[in-house]
Order: sequence, then structure tokens, then C-alpha cells
Amino acid sequence: MDKKVPVISIVGAHNSGKTTFIEKVIRILSNRGYSVAAIKHDPKGKAVTDTPGKDSYRMFHAGAKQVILASPDKITSYVRISDYDPSDLVKKYVVEDVDIIIIEGFKRYKNTDKFEVIRKEEKRELILSEEDGLVGVITDYYSHPLSFDINRPEEFASYLEKHYIKTEKYL
Repeated sequence: MDKKVPVISIVGAHNSGKTTFIEKVIRILSNRGYSVAAIKHDPKGKAVTDTPGKDSYRMFHAGAKQVILASPDKITSYVRISDYDPSDLVKKYVVEDVDIIIIEGFKRYKNTDKFEVIRKEEKRELILSEEDGLVGVITDYYSHPLSFDINRPEEFASYLEKHYIKTEKYL
């Protein structure tokens, strides 16, 4: 990657709506002409990235250091690593020039601005504080100095455009 790119993190409890919200924001920003990269944290290693029994799955589980699955419209790379953080992922694996990188998760990583998703039905308090890098909340009820309606992702996309994409905040 040749240029510095702004990076933000969207965090929250399990099943808080992070992925759905991020998907909508990516669609909005992409429709506005921006290139967006996404990094999803799977801290427990439960995400199914390939179908058991298929070739790439079998090769990776046989011990390959890396397996690249090439399709007509995408390339998926499985890389065996021992330790990493978001800055490693950005430097080593984001291959295209993009306008913004949205990270889902990595709530304990200190080097990005964080926005926490919290919904009324969760009946909980915030996981993060300003000391953890919390900038704002994405919510349907929670009062915070900077909050975005979870049902209006276009407002958050506009905020990202103004405060991140068109500035020099990056990892």
C-alpha cells in the first residue's frame, strides 16, 4: 500500500449489530465512490472461512503456511501466523490503495479511534471509555457526547467522510 490510510474501529458486545452496521456503511461509502477495506477480528477463531473438506481447507489444515484461493472475482488468502495486531494487518495484507479501513473488533488495541455499538435490548453499559480510545457510540438509545443512530448509517458514513477520509488520521 503506497499511501497512509485512515483507520477506525467499530467495537461492541457479541451480537450487538456491528457487522450489519459496518456492511451498510461500506455500501454507502462505496456508492459515494470511496474504496473501503475491512478487517474483522475473530478472537476465538470460530469464523468459518472455508468449507471443511474443500481443497483450500484441506491444504491449510495439512499445515501449509499460506493458502491462496483464486476465483474470478476475488482472492482469499489464508496465512498461518502466531501473533498480530491491526497495524500488522494493514501493513502486510491491505493490498490496494483504499480511502479508509474499517476494523471490526480489536477493542483492546490502542492505536485507532473506536466507535462502540450498543443497543437498548442489550441492557448493558459501554465496554470502552475515552481512555480506551472511544470516540463515539452507534446506538438506538444510549446518551453520549458523540452518538450516531444505528438506524441511520448514512450519518456515520458522512461523519467518516468529513473527519477521516478527507483528513490525515491514520494508523
